[in-house]
Amino acid sequence: LIWVSKLQAEISLSTVEAEYIALSQSMRDVIPLIEQIDEMDTIFNDDSPKPILHCKLFEDNNGALELATSPRYRPRTKHISIKYHHFTEYVKLKKVSIHAIDTREQIADIFTKGLPTVTYEYLRKKLMGW
Repeated sequence: LIWVSKLQAEISLSTVEAEYIALSQSMRDVIPLIEQIDEMDTIFNDDSPKPILHCKLFEDNNGALELATSPRYRPRTKHISIKYHHFTEYVKLKKVSIHAIDTREQIADIFTKGLPTVTYEYLRKKLMGW
């Protein structure tokens, strides 16, 4: 579990772009871990079973989910910088999977948004496993 909250350095023109940039930035922490485990497997070339590493990401914005999982050119998102598309190769290789999650179930919101008491308590219970 990796969690970070910080202000985006670039201005987004849409919520899809903002969510896609956040997805890309989160993958910057995960990709080196994936590469390191793959590299360790080549260094310790023995008969022990290879660890299976699979990263699950949860996205509550359908547009960002679509943009991340299907590599098609879209006129409305052509302005998104190429530097944010780096993780799509890992999605194609199935080392990373991106799943849709309902906004009401997005536990990360407890850390990043001011929530109504009922929503906060619901997400807190989910986070704590109660």
